[in-house]
Amino acid sequence: MKVEIGAGEKPHPDYDVHVDIFPLPDIEVICSIDRLPFATGCIDALRANHVLEHQSYELVEPTLREWARVMRPGAALDIGVPDARFVAEQWVRGEIDTAEANYWILGGHSDRAAHRGVDARGVPRWIYNAHHTMFDAPSLRALVSRCGFVELNIFTYDIRNLRCLALRAP
Repeated sequence: MKVEIGAGEKPHPDYDVHVDIFPLPDIEVICSIDRLPFATGCIDALRANHVLEHQSYELVEPTLREWARVMRPGAALDIGVPDARFVAEQWVRGEIDTAEANYWILGGHSDRAAHRGVDARGVPRWIYNAHHTMFDAPSLRALVSRCGFVELNIFTYDIRNLRCLALRAP
C-alpha cells in the first residue's frame, strides 16, 4: 500500500490511499499526520509533499517516528518542504518583499479554496495550513536520519523547495 499524507485538493494518482485533516474530494482517510490509523510496517511508500512544515517544530520528530512505524523496512519516503533558509536569504538580499517571504516561510495560503472559511468551531481553515517548522537541507537530513531512515537524497526543486527521498531502515 502506498500512502500520501496531506494530499489536499490534488491527491497524487501514484498513491493508493490519500490522507488529509480535511474531508476533501478523493481523501480516503481523515486524521492528524502524527497519529496514523495504519498497522505497524504495512506501508510500502509514503509521500508527504508540503506537509511536515505544518507540524509544530516540537512534534516534527515524533511525527517522523510515527511515519517510520507504519512503513515496512525498505519502504520509500518522499518528503517535500520549503527551504526556509533560501527564502530568508532572498528576503535579506531584497530579492523578495516581506509579504512574499511570509507567504513561503509562514504559510497559511488562505488564497487556496480548501483553506477558505471556518471549521465547525469557527476557527479559520487557513490556520491548519500555517507553517510551524522551518527547514534547510542540513536540518532536514539530521531529522530524517534520526528517525530511522537511510540512503537520504536531499535536493532543491522549484527554486525554493527541498525534496528528501529516503528508505525506511531495515
